[in-house]
Amino acid sequence: MKSQADSTYVPANTTPPVARAIITGSMSPYCPGLTLETCPSPSADSLRQVIIARVKRGDTRDRIEADLERDFGAAVRSTPKAEGFGLVGWAVPGVVMLVAAVFVTRWIRRRVVAA
Repeated sequence: MKSQADSTYVPANTTPPVARAIITGSMSPYCPGLTLETCPSPSADSLRQVIIARVKRGDTRDRIEADLERDFGAAVRSTPKAEGFGLVGWAVPGVVMLVAAVFVTRWIRRRVVAA
């Protein structure tokens, strides 16, 4: 069994790029806090193989991800959807960084003018 330091259970050279993107971008329903890529569970390995087989069969990324979300819930997504309430998850960090940049800029200008 691979150690956590190895960090991947999916061989890059045999996995189609679309399948790899789905596997690395999905949270494991079997290992809380780990992506499907890094989860050592045999159930996660089975799910990875199903994803790879579906990609090779011609299923689209959107369809596979929608099925994962339907079967395992929204927690399988590693990032929130950029719509509805999930849009807040995308917008808040940007707004916070913008506000922080404005405050830092003003603080630096005051220090330069005072000097």
